[in-house]
Amino acid sequence: MTAATFSRRPLLKSAALVTAVLALALSLPPLRVFIEQSMVWHMLVQMPLLVLAGACAAAVWPQALGGRWARCNRYGLTGFMLAQCITAYWMVPALVDRAVVLPSADAGKLATLWLAGVALRQGWVQAPLAVQLFFLGYGLPMMAWLGFYFLSTDLRLCNAYSLESQLRTGQGLLALSAALGAAWAASLWRQLARAGEDAATRATPGAAVNGR
Repeated sequence: MTAATFSRRPLLKSAALVTAVLALALSLPPLRVFIEQSMVWHMLVQMPLLVLAGACAAAVWPQALGGRWARCNRYGLTGFMLAQCITAYWMVPALVDRAVVLPSADAGKLATLWLAGVALRQGWVQAPLAVQLFFLGYGLPMMAWLGFYFLSTDLRLCNAYSLESQLRTGQGLLALSAALGAAWAASLWRQLARAGEDAATRATPGAAVNGR
């Protein structure tokens, strides 16, 4: 664990706890009414909170998974595939309906989306740039397509929610996919800029010696 990660650890611990508690609270009375009445709260608030809670937990306790997971997760492929399968599963409208009406399905949603966050974090830290680009190039367009479909259809895809709530969710999915893409691009830009600065710093002493 690097010094920078260690210094951020208390913040990550707080984030892991707060996001997990908030996501769980939305499945329990009295806050459950929010996800029962609004697809926006369900798909754009609670579900991302669960994934974020798992990702923060994996960042705080990376050693909890052990060396065997690291060997199975070469280049982040296993983590990315697991996270993508879970998130794709919970984007199916019929399964969102089940999570609203069946406590067992809702409990499965809580556990698996948290696990998706853990897998996503572990995949991300072990993945080279090409693997990150491949999975983002698949996952974000899938999210954007679902948002566009929610916006373009006149059918209620979830019996638990109104067509108006479905339309707002479609707008939110489009915005979320664009925001995640922009965040990844900004992160990549910072990494490249930092790498360029490090390369320039290493090259400077050599240039100075050659110039003597």
